[in-house]
Amino acid sequence: MSKRENQILQLLKRDPFIQQQEIADILGISRSCVAGHIMNLSKKGYIKGKGYILSNDVYAVTIGAANIDLTSYTHAKLVYEDSNPGKIISTPGGVGRNIAQNISLLKNESYLISVIGNDPNGKTLFEQTKSAGVNIKYLYKLDGEKTSICNSLIDENGKCVVSVNDMNILEKLTPTLLSQSKSLIQHASVLVVDCNLTEKALEWVFNHAGNVPIFVDTVSRSKAPKIRHWLSHIHTLKPNRTEAEVLSGIKIETQQDAANAAHWFHHRGVQRLILSMDAEGVYYSELDDTSGCSHAINTNIINANGAGDAMMAGLVHCWLEDMDLKDSIRFAQQCSALTLSSENIDIFPKNRSYF
Repeated sequence: MSKRENQILQLLKRDPFIQQQEIADILGISRSCVAGHIMNLSKKGYIKGKGYILSNDVYAVTIGAANIDLTSYTHAKLVYEDSNPGKIISTPGGVGRNIAQNISLLKNESYLISVIGNDPNGKTLFEQTKSAGVNIKYLYKLDGEKTSICNSLIDENGKCVVSVNDMNILEKLTPTLLSQSKSLIQHASVLVVDCNLTEKALEWVFNHAGNVPIFVDTVSRSKAPKIRHWLSHIHTLKPNRTEAEVLSGIKIETQQDAANAAHWFHHRGVQRLILSMDAEGVYYSELDDTSGCSHAINTNIINANGAGDAMMAGLVHCWLEDMDLKDSIRFAQQCSALTLSSENIDIFPKNRSYF
């Protein structure tokens, strides 16, 4: 499927009765061009009949943060309390937005539910997320609000030394606003949630997701505790070592410690635990006693920001492709490694095979 055909297909899934001229106006192409693409989609089996009856309705929904990332890189060893030569770049970011974009770049239908300000940063996020193929129908532009910004300092080893975020706008992603996407959420193939959401928003999601499998990114040590009382609602939990320790109270230093922590999470209802063990790789465990450790991929680390988001996107892609857990972990690690080796968080070439 071509990029243009995929864009048209997403519009048809959003509104099966949309007019061809309306599609043309949205995409900036002629109506006759739209008609040709729709004919091709019909021949390929994506459209089955009148009213644009579509074939398999498989899609992922991600709910979380969307922000502008300001990232500062030092050219040499970081010197505290002094001016450091380096470079500063601005890129689209936010855990939820990054995940949704990477899910789309892995050629899956991807929806993002989030909030941005109706300001220059918000317009940048909106356009770049849309151009990546993410369905942004529920990416709300809020008048009078400031789009989230995250400012990170990366040292000479590619490690984030400190990060400051201004994300007050996420308090506006309320249960009332989320309820507008209730039907979309309840018919999704998988739902991804990041812990940047407020506790009230998380409560609404867990209470209204129905039987949709929920994948959770804990985000940080300070935000992970928000989901402590909702572990029984989580299908796949992806914390790092510190976040898992905060939730479980178990010190994790060895693979046996990781196994003990996994047992703790499973006992509380989590079906799959994907635990980042830093240089030791990833410990994974499923409720049916499938478990193991996948060694780390040797990577030239340029920027660790966004690597976890890419890994989550890889896990979602593998879930949609019905891959087994062991293969899913390795695929997701490859996605993460690609991001670690780049300044950008969305570096998946669109015509490349990853597994």
